Amino acid sequence: MSQAPFHRPAERSVTLREKTRERVRRHRAGKKQAAAIEFVRTDASLFLHPDRLSQKAGAPKAHLRRMAIKELVDNALDAAATVTLVEVDINTFVISDNGPGIAPEKVVELFSVTRPMMSTKLIRRPTRGMVGNGLRVATGAAFASGGKIIVESRKVRQELDFDRTTGETIVTATDDSDIAAGTRITIRFGDALPIDPQATAWGNQAIQLAGPAAKPMRTHPSWYSAPAFTELIEAARGTAQDLANLFGVELCNASGDPVERGQPDASERYIDPEAPASELSLDVLNRLAPPPPKLLPVPEDSFGGAYRSEKALAVIGGAVPVIVQVWARQKGRNGADDITLIVNRTPTVAELSLYSGGDSYFKGCGLFCGLGRVPKGSYHLTIAITTPAIALISDGKTPDLTPFRGCIAAAIGSALRKSHRPIRRGYTIKDAAYLAMAEAYLRASAGGTLPANARQIMYAARPAILEMTGHSKLNDVYFTQTLLPAFMEENPETSAHWDVVYDARGHLVEPHTDHSIPLGTLHVREYLQRQRRHGTGALISTAGGLHQTAGPGDRYGAVLFLEKEGFEPLLRATRIAERFDIAVMSTKGMSVVAARALVDRLSAQGLPILVAHDLDIAGIRIFGTLGSDSTRYTFTSTPDIRRVGLRLEQAEEMRLQAEHQEIKGNHHKVMKGLQRYGATHNELLFLADGRRVELNAMSSDQFIEWLEAGLLEHGVQKVIPSVEIVEQRARHILGLQRIKQEIADLECRAREQAAMVDLPADLAERIRCEFERDPSIPWEDALGLALDGEGDAS
Repeated sequence: MSQAPFHRPAERSVTLREKTRERVRRHRAGKKQAAAIEFVRTDASLFLHPDRLSQKAGAPKAHLRRMAIKELVDNALDAAATVTLVEVDINTFVISDNGPGIAPEKVVELFSVTRPMMSTKLIRRPTRGMVGNGLRVATGAAFASGGKIIVESRKVRQELDFDRTTGETIVTATDDSDIAAGTRITIRFGDALPIDPQATAWGNQAIQLAGPAAKPMRTHPSWYSAPAFTELIEAARGTAQDLANLFGVELCNASGDPVERGQPDASERYIDPEAPASELSLDVLNRLAPPPPKLLPVPEDSFGGAYRSEKALAVIGGAVPVIVQVWARQKGRNGADDITLIVNRTPTVAELSLYSGGDSYFKGCGLFCGLGRVPKGSYHLTIAITTPAIALISDGKTPDLTPFRGCIAAAIGSALRKSHRPIRRGYTIKDAAYLAMAEAYLRASAGGTLPANARQIMYAARPAILEMTGHSKLNDVYFTQTLLPAFMEENPETSAHWDVVYDARGHLVEPHTDHSIPLGTLHVREYLQRQRRHGTGALISTAGGLHQTAGPGDRYGAVLFLEKEGFEPLLRATRIAERFDIAVMSTKGMSVVAARALVDRLSAQGLPILVAHDLDIAGIRIFGTLGSDSTRYTFTSTPDIRRVGLRLEQAEEMRLQAEHQEIKGNHHKVMKGLQRYGATHNELLFLADGRRVELNAMSSDQFIEWLEAGLLEHGVQKVIPSVEIVEQRARHILGLQRIKQEIADLECRAREQAAMVDLPADLAERIRCEFERDPSIPWEDALGLALDGEGDAS
């Protein structure tokens, strides 16, 4: 007892001296170095004691092994497409990936428990590593338990331990390794951590859910507030281009060069790519960045139970998208609930609880929200959140769920109530369709081996939907045009290999050949896969006529897209397509998937798509969306879509008759959409006044004159193929002229020889034999096979 007062002041005086020295270091080294020093002094000891480490990591001590393994798996998954997890023995685990590997000189820095959290936590994108401390947790768990870590990459094997005095990571052994590509990490735990029979559970679940959480996997400036972006800039390392690369932006490399196609004011936004990252502003990135990445949900069939999904925009220092998915299954009437939280496709440590029975609620991770009335019971609940930004409650990885309160409450409440519904009756049309969709597709497509028409899938799903809902009929248009595309969008992995086709809703007609292609999925697919038939072997053909082609290039050089069908007779009579060498595409209303696929492929070959549409809301939407990604189709190239009209100044010049149109929905949103699709200020005023002008308001001569002027304005002209094709066709024509001089004599001799041949008496029987070999051939082909060799003797 007498020693206690003596020792305590001595310890306190040492601490004060050390703090005084650190203040001096802060003054000299600046804020960043001071932050690192403070971290080492205050946090390093936590990572060297298992009890404190479990508090730091946010996991119970008994689960620290599975937490460390999961963190290593998460880092591997974010770096590579393929990751494996192997349990060697009860203390040893191996995580391997096929990623870019780790430079040997970087290993000690990355696997250091005293390393400050990485600035990557400030980059808003839906990756698994949200804080930058995953490797610290894994390294701390290994060292604190008395174990070690072995890192093998780029043919170097390094065995890691830590200095008991400083806490710094050190290399205790180096050797050659057979790992040339990717990385292999072996983590061995010591006895200080309790044995965990489920040590690989979280890691295996992360691997099971592997896959990108967004497409493409990058950040976007609209997800940042000004303070959040300032924080990112201050922590950024490298050049302005290095930072711009995160947003998919290519900066100018010379003053006045265009930054982006069609941006005349590029010089105002010129930024030297080699300049510091601080030269970039959030405003500039918002103007230059491509569209935001599309979040991808966890596949619906990843877990069992009643399913519910909600999408929203959450305010987290900026508006960020979020997808909340919930799977609920009742385990029994009583007992503890089993709740799993998954954030960006990886399990997350969190204390969550559910109260069910009457007015129910859910709480945890800073959240307390009512769920409405939920029957009492014990539930298995899985919650998956996909978002590019999520705040953290602690230095561990406990997420703050409060910004997602609304969609979390809606999804959990709905899923819990749905888990109590009887297997039959009581479902909504959408819920029932989603439950029946996958099985219906397999039934309609012969187990996924053949294409399935959207209506075939509807027929396959309809009995189950009507049974579950208690309805007597199903709207087939709602199913094929809304529910089926929505299901495929929300479940990309389930439907990744589905081959769903839609009926034709328009046509494309080639000039000169009159080859007409219905704009249905299969017809367009067949047209795009057709090979050109102008090889050298065509020279021996006696067929005259046009050069045999399929598709653009040497037949047409532009496409005229008409909003509606009905103008074909007028175009044929005036031979517009032939005089300008254009293909004419017409649809019934909004462009369908098949039309977009055709536009995509034709645009990739350099053809402009000229759009003629009514001067109304629907017409401008058709023009604006023809080349835009939709829930059912994503373009592989940027189509060259040009507006022929009808424009307001054209209608006024021709004094066309206007008529009334009703504006449905939110008028402000409708007008903003039309402005985004290219409507001018005067056109917006005209449309907002409830007026419209149809193409049909023009007389036939007006229409043709207007159309010709538009084609000339956009530089459409006759097609002359390449020199190679022209020369090839010229030789073909000369060959035909030579053949024609001798064809009459050849035909005469051939007829004389054929007349002298004695025909077999059993020709009909021979034809039947050929049918048995191949029942798909016509009788003329079967007769030809039956006569093989009959004319040789003569």
